[in-house]
Amino acid sequence: MQEYLSWIWLGVIVFFGLVEAFTVQLVSIWFCAGGVAALLVSFATPSAAVQLVVFVLVSALALLLSRPLARRMRPRRPATNADMVLGQEGVVLRAIAPGEVGRVKVDGQDWAARCAVALEVGARCKVEQINGVTLTVTPCGVTEMEETVC
Repeated sequence: MQEYLSWIWLGVIVFFGLVEAFTVQLVSIWFCAGGVAALLVSFATPSAAVQLVVFVLVSALALLLSRPLARRMRPRRPATNADMVLGQEGVVLRAIAPGEVGRVKVDGQDWAARCAVALEVGARCKVEQINGVTLTVTPCGVTEMEETVC
């Protein structure tokens, strides 16, 4: 068996290399690195246990070292016009009852909106989230000087 370990590690490298080539999502490249290290160790020692430990350690180390790099290189989701209304202040155009859809104007645009509390026409609100084309808003607080603050 030990004379075949080098061939087994070569098969592991090829297998995980093919998996990586077909997925193109950094799912198995670390195991290729571990396989290469284990293959090199197989020439120095016939111990399958030592080779397996090297495979696991090098694979884990490659994963730990490459994950931060992969996260930085991952494309970010582009901001859309809809995302720009998050955190913006709006005015209620059609009253919003809890569980019902009303209308608000945010940054000059008319949007469908929901709110957990009732909002009357003309009330100020803040956009908390967007779900499809419907905003989830919260009422703005009123200060002691009767100014609307969001």
